Amino acid sequence: MELGSRLTLLIGENGCGKTSFLDAIAIAFGEVLTFLPEVKGKGFSARGDIRQVNGKLSPYVRVKVVADNDLTWDRVQRRDKSQRTAKQVPAGIGVKLLHQYLQESILDPWNAGAPFNLPVIVQYGVGRALLDDLPMRRRGFPKQFSRFEALADALNSTSRFRSAFIWFYNKENEERRLQQERRSFDITLPELDAVRRCVSTLFPDLSDPHIAINPLRFVITQDGEKLEIDQLSDGYKTMLGLAVDLARRMAAANPHMDDPLAAEAIVMIDEVDLHLHPAWQQRVISDLLNCFPNTQFILTTHSPIVVEGVNNLLMRYCVNDLINEDEANDDIKTIRALYPLDPSETRTYQITRDGETALMDMDELLTADSLIDYFNQVSGLFDKMRDLETGAEKTGGDE
Repeated sequence: MELGSRLTLLIGENGCGKTSFLDAIAIAFGEVLTFLPEVKGKGFSARGDIRQVNGKLSPYVRVKVVADNDLTWDRVQRRDKSQRTAKQVPAGIGVKLLHQYLQESILDPWNAGAPFNLPVIVQYGVGRALLDDLPMRRRGFPKQFSRFEALADALNSTSRFRSAFIWFYNKENEERRLQQERRSFDITLPELDAVRRCVSTLFPDLSDPHIAINPLRFVITQDGEKLEIDQLSDGYKTMLGLAVDLARRMAAANPHMDDPLAAEAIVMIDEVDLHLHPAWQQRVISDLLNCFPNTQFILTTHSPIVVEGVNNLLMRYCVNDLINEDEANDDIKTIRALYPLDPSETRTYQITRDGETALMDMDELLTADSLIDYFNQVSGLFDKMRDLETGAEKTGGDE
């Protein structure tokens, strides 16, 4: 499957393989993390990752990736270690070229004390909504963070807000010490500023994210009211936890950048519409693309509203030259706020158990006709029941 350089959206029913596709990408890039110091990657699971057909496991599973710079590698898991199975596995590429690339572009500059950019690769599963593992005490908090720790647990699809919480707490202490030394409250840490800017971009009604103590808690202001994160709705908690975690990873990975949110990244989000109101579903992808301008997003969804939201972004790109920047009516302001998503940087697929169908049409943007039946089953059933009701009225209810 060809991925969009800015956005790939997978839509389909439960059990059709959307999450498995994200897991396959995470396994491929798990080799990147495994090769880097201080972090662990992700590999194949002991059970469940090899396809089963007619009650029998296939001889092997292989994940192959081709990057935009033509760098190619693959990872393979055999069914077993027998000679017979080994003969059924075609020769692969392996990871030698990947290791060489990482050595030259990241590890050699790091060992030499030379500058380098560290891309962020992270996967968020449906477990990201669980924020019940926050620390109650400061005991045991680490004092220092290396750049590579920005990738710690990055491919573990469950919640990692605890690590973001500890990082935020330590950075706030560092910022306060700096303010005291320079005797100015105007001094701020660029890394914290990046997280704050991310929060204000994605949540215009939220401000002043910080760690409060006695008791230890993450606090944010909404409509003038200071609230703990647990007091927010599930939709806010889900997106806020993701936003803070992703922004702090990018800031920690590339603290030398003027805008760490503009660092290169690959971000996978399963069910991007999770717990979001339909109005928020329409704009969530636009907000993410605006906030992280050089991130490649690979997303799954069940929601036709999310798909229509992507349609709006593609159309926004097409009408970009037609928008009068001096116009200030509400419709133009709303249109102007949308991210102009280039169709050439976008891929959208409908996933079924039989495979995938590309929905992108460079002339018509998303091929809406192919989704009509898929999205209108509920209303179609309603129409059939209404026909029954109408028929009963015509016969006087005797039949």
